[in-house]
Amino acid sequence: MVLSQDFKASLEGNPLTNAFKKRISHMPGTAMSPVPPEKTAACWEELKQEERVGPSVMYLHVPFCANHCLFCGFYINKWQGDVSRAYADALIKELYLEVDSPSVGTAPINAVYFGGGTPTALEAHDLARIIKEIRRLYPLAPDCEITVEGRIYHFDEEKITACLEAGANRFSIGVQSFDDKTRRRMGRKVSGSRAIEFFNQLSDMNQAAVICDLMLGLPYQTQAVWQNDLDTVSSLNLDGVDLYALSLFPGTPLDLAIKKGACESAATMQEQAEMYGQGWEQLRTWGWHQLSSSHWAKTTRERNLYNRLIKTGAHTLAFGSGAGGMLNGQSYALERNLQNYYDLLAHNQKPLARLLTPDPLAKVFNSLSAAVENMHLDFDLIGKSHPLASDYLRFIQPMLENWVQAGLITTDKHPRLTKAGCFWHSTLLVALKSSFKSFLAEQETLLNLNCAN
Repeated sequence: MVLSQDFKASLEGNPLTNAFKKRISHMPGTAMSPVPPEKTAACWEELKQEERVGPSVMYLHVPFCANHCLFCGFYINKWQGDVSRAYADALIKELYLEVDSPSVGTAPINAVYFGGGTPTALEAHDLARIIKEIRRLYPLAPDCEITVEGRIYHFDEEKITACLEAGANRFSIGVQSFDDKTRRRMGRKVSGSRAIEFFNQLSDMNQAAVICDLMLGLPYQTQAVWQNDLDTVSSLNLDGVDLYALSLFPGTPLDLAIKKGACESAATMQEQAEMYGQGWEQLRTWGWHQLSSSHWAKTTRERNLYNRLIKTGAHTLAFGSGAGGMLNGQSYALERNLQNYYDLLAHNQKPLARLLTPDPLAKVFNSLSAAVENMHLDFDLIGKSHPLASDYLRFIQPMLENWVQAGLITTDKHPRLTKAGCFWHSTLLVALKSSFKSFLAEQETLLNLNCAN
């Protein structure tokens, strides 16, 4: 195997900061071809008739935000208070469209996730009735994790109580930073002290897992600010915390503000690595248990089930404008345009924007994603994912040896990601997937040569 320079780790300096020149982002799923638009509806009807077997989750998208935070690349629709009932009605109608299909009723759903946008922008009554309808209509597992993602702004006691009484058992709150200046410049609406009060309020109710999302590498987030963010998380009675590195997407308000000189620059990749390492070390010292490269649990109440399953190819039943799903190996996306979404539902049609064909490499790619997500390269499991997987593992030995030498993975038979490996996890995953494609291309070349001879 000839190591690509993008994936060959440097053996000089600290691997946490110097292993690669850049982090390569990775999104769940695999590369697929679109189903022709004229065949999409019929293909979807056939897909719904297939039984669903294996781990499954449900995702509901709420595409509204009170404002466009500078760092966010997912903003779609500005929140208007009068849209809550109409959108909740649409979501519930979409839930009813598929409830009798074999793809829905044939296996338990392990996790439900309300994402966005800002799910907690919806009114209390609407949040409650959506959750209740899901629990009434769909085959949720007895221990199903039901997460409501949100921000503190708009999320009052009435909404919290409504979610809990309806059956939500996990809240994931995007704080990013507790520092007032950082929060204000990034577009957050409440103060750091109010955020602390909010988490104390949620924790005192003691009825659901409480998760705090922190972001590292933001403008104005100095080392002292980051240390205070970590200390604050440690002082709160939380069940889990995410440490996400800032991804500066081109064209986002933050990218434009920095280019115009209206905002301080974000942290460099090396500075992000140092911040991640600082968080990794301190959470470990404080007794937190690492569940993935970016997520830690403080109590046994926190499982991070949805996020762990979604990255390993689990069936994902998707609902809501802008949502994306995966069913029996086929990926699909729903209409991002809100009016188109409403119009299609008005005609009792699933509001599909596109449907993608199954990827023959999905099984092996999912096994690689699961391995990196679990920070444990279990090659016995990976070897069962494809007829040629065992040969592939021999093919990538030079790359694995390089990563061991660089301090990214351990020397075990089934290596684990080190602290540095966890920071570079997305780059490692892209490298593993890319090298599998190179391996298959090499196998095809050898086969053609043998046939020619």
